[in-house]
Amino acid sequence: MIIRASPARRLIRKSIRVGERLCAAALMYLHGMKFLKPNYVFLDRFTPSSVIIDVGCGYDAEFSRHLIEAYGLHAYGVDPTRKHAPALKALADASHGKFQHWPLAVSQEVGRLTFQESRNRESGSLLPEHTNLREDVSIAYEVESVTLGELVQRIGSKSIALAKLDLEGAEYELLKKAAPQDFAAFDQLFIEFHHHCTRYTIQDTQDIILKLKGMGFVAFTLDHHNYLFYKPRP
Repeated sequence: MIIRASPARRLIRKSIRVGERLCAAALMYLHGMKFLKPNYVFLDRFTPSSVIIDVGCGYDAEFSRHLIEAYGLHAYGVDPTRKHAPALKALADASHGKFQHWPLAVSQEVGRLTFQESRNRESGSLLPEHTNLREDVSIAYEVESVTLGELVQRIGSKSIALAKLDLEGAEYELLKKAAPQDFAAFDQLFIEFHHHCTRYTIQDTQDIILKLKGMGFVAFTLDHHNYLFYKPRP
């Protein structure tokens, strides 16, 4: 038997959701946050000298494109997916040095790992149980993997204005094993969590959120799926 919620309960739930969105919008306004479709939230702290890292940038690197156009900053697009490489090379060539594509995976390990590329979906993963790989044909190949600390060291900047991490499930082991010094360079982190399409759970996501809060980051989310972490300023 299907038990349906009463109209009154549905109205209450809808009112709660509307109230949560209004509160989130008010907080974004008060803290100078900006929203970029489809899911990005960030603090307006960028200048032309800022450096950002766009990990899992996809073939069109829309996040990097927007911030380069809006602020004139420098973006590193980090994505090991072979089918994305031609479009990212074209973007780099047209960016007058503002965008660089590095074909790397980011994980808890430095070395060579097996990456699986989905044939028909944009995102592949280091995790073979990812929904995109279970539900689609994929090809596997070795890629170079770096940790967050190694990535920052290669970039050679002491300050990273923002790092976006869209790692299709690899974020969990990466962030579990990362040390406090690995986050020292970052002013903001935007992380997409993938408890909905991997073996990881909402509790795993909550554990990472608590860890980053313990390192001094403030957490903000509109959907409990994509999170902005930022360091407060006086």
